[in-house]
Amino acid sequence: MRIGILALASHLALPLGCGQRDAEGSPLSSASASSTTPTIPAGVAPPLPTAASAVVAPAASARPAPPRSRTGASCAPCLSHARPFDARSEAALARCLPLKTGQAKASTRCGEEGRALEDPSRLLDAVPALDEPTIERVRRVAAKGKALGRNPRAFGVVGDSISVAYEFLTPLSSSRDRPLALDPWAAEQLALPGGGTVIDWFRGQPVEIAQRSGKDARDSFAAYRAALVGARASWPQSEGFAPLRELETRVSPAVAVVTFGANDAAFREAPPEALADEYEKATLGLVEALEARGMVVVLSNEMRHGDQPGRKACPGEGAGSSDWQVAVAQNATTARAAELACREHLPFIDLRHALDGSTNFGLGPDAVHLSSHRQGAALFTKEGLDCGYNVRNFVTLLALARVVPHLANVYDSSSQ
Repeated sequence: MRIGILALASHLALPLGCGQRDAEGSPLSSASASSTTPTIPAGVAPPLPTAASAVVAPAASARPAPPRSRTGASCAPCLSHARPFDARSEAALARCLPLKTGQAKASTRCGEEGRALEDPSRLLDAVPALDEPTIERVRRVAAKGKALGRNPRAFGVVGDSISVAYEFLTPLSSSRDRPLALDPWAAEQLALPGGGTVIDWFRGQPVEIAQRSGKDARDSFAAYRAALVGARASWPQSEGFAPLRELETRVSPAVAVVTFGANDAAFREAPPEALADEYEKATLGLVEALEARGMVVVLSNEMRHGDQPGRKACPGEGAGSSDWQVAVAQNATTARAAELACREHLPFIDLRHALDGSTNFGLGPDAVHLSSHRQGAALFTKEGLDCGYNVRNFVTLLALARVVPHLANVYDSSSQ
């Protein structure tokens, strides 16, 4: 039997506790995950969006503020982050701040022991509304994609290790065995104008047949990705690699979510500004290549760099780069991604800003990659959205929900 997405009994707009924070600035809450949370059975593709499948909206008084407009720091809230450990210039390398974020130094895990998302509006701010120039760019590229035969029910993923990870979007696939749970607040934010959610738009829509077996049709959540562990923004177009051609051939997506910057910051010792310049040049070339293939680019920045095991804490403490040096450089590439998206009018995901509301800034035990809720990364409740991959999945879906209505306007109306 095919069923629609079920809404959970509680929603994020409810008060989430006393608002206390621990020594690292992470939110505390008295809420805890419920073991009786209703979910969508795994492996069941929901019906396509219809007016009847629209979610129930929370009370108007509980709704967060609308998303910010695309101007300056309002376009990318991370650009206004100004704490000492947000430094992103070469001058900051003259000092060193010990990075306390890392599971080994944390007494709790995300989504546990009373921890939950404290401010849901942060997630909305992290995905700015599309202004008119951005909408025009989306529609222009979508028209090219339509002429090239791209699939408006398919999205692609281009990135590094956090895009390779199973926890990133794959649990949402109808072909996977992990449950999907949507809080009513989250469902409302992901709703499409014609009914249903953006998950409905892509989930269960076959875009790739597994090459080995000739069967096992995969939707976009589980399809091929132009992503590689350790990759920098220049990798997709490096000589000897053809990930974009593979993406085009095997998935043919109308949209591509692009995420680089962490490895661009860490691969060599150099002034943060120079590393950000290299990242920008490569990213602009990548955007051009994807748009030439008729793929609308949704650009994302990355998470913070924390206290990585095996890496020295500060410059001058022996050979090799330090956590502080990498952290400052990663701040620079993260901010540059935001500046680029605002300037070029690209749909944008300010992942840095979204994760800053999570326990340990959404970082997992290695303080480099993201955490995931113990019940899975497809848990979109106030407890789930305290964890890194859960947050990343939600804001990625939110960005796709911003773009899909404009794709539907360009492609055949029968696809709506």
